[in-house]
Amino acid sequence: MPRMINKLVSLLFTLSLSAEAFVLPEPSRATHLKRLNVVSMGLTLHGSQQTRSPLVSWYLLENNVKHEMKPPRPSNHPFGQTPFLTDDGGVEVFESGAILLYLAQTYGPAREPKQLGADMSWVVWANSELDPLCFGKGMSGTQLDQPNRALDTLEQLLGERGDGWLTGPTFGVADVAVGSYLNYVPVFFKNANPSARPNICRYMQQCAERPAFAEAFGAGHADMVKTKTAKWLGAGGSNPFSKIFQ
Repeated sequence: MPRMINKLVSLLFTLSLSAEAFVLPEPSRATHLKRLNVVSMGLTLHGSQQTRSPLVSWYLLENNVKHEMKPPRPSNHPFGQTPFLTDDGGVEVFESGAILLYLAQTYGPAREPKQLGADMSWVVWANSELDPLCFGKGMSGTQLDQPNRALDTLEQLLGERGDGWLTGPTFGVADVAVGSYLNYVPVFFKNANPSARPNICRYMQQCAERPAFAEAFGAGHADMVKTKTAKWLGAGGSNPFSKIFQ
C-alpha cells in the first residue's frame, strides 16, 4: 500500500510539472491570447472616414482583430488629431505608422526578427518618405507620375517581387502602410497618370482588390482605384523617367 501511494504521489508531481510546462510566461501569454483575439476588449480606435483612420482599420480587418470605433474626439491625443489608439493596460498610441507597428507586434502573426525588421522599415519609410511623394507639401501635388528616383526604385523592387508582396509572399503590415498612401493618390489627384510605372499601378490594384480594403476605405474608394489602375495598365508604355537618373 505505501508503495502504491508513493507511485501516485510521483505521478501527480510529474503531471504538475507537465502542466506548468504548457503555461506561457505572463508577457508571452498575454500576447498569445491577443493574437487569438481573446484579450482585445480594450482596443479602441478614435477616428473617422475622412482621416487616416481607415489605414489602421484596414490592418485590423485583415487580421480579424476585434476593436471598438469611437469618434475622433474626445481623446488623449496630445495634439488633438486622429487616428488615436488605446488598449488594455493604459496603452495609448498616436501617429498611424506607430499604431500599425504596435498592432503588428501585439496582434499580428508572429514574425521572425528579419521579417519584423523589414516590416518596420517599410512602415517608417511610408510615413516619412512616401507620404510627401504621394501628396506633396500641403497637398500641393503628387510625384507618382513625375521624375523621382525613390519611386523608380519602388517600381523596380515591386517588379522583382513578381506577384509577391513587399516583405514576402503574404500580405502584411508593410503593404497596409505603402498601399494606403499609394491608393489615396487617385482620390486626391484625379488627373494623375502613373501609367509609366506599371508595377506600382499593379500593386495599387492588388491592394484595392482585397475585401478588407474596400471595407475599411469604402467600396467607392476601392472601385475608383481599380478603375484607374486598369486604365493606366491598359495604356502600357515604358518609364520615361528612368533615363534621367542613369
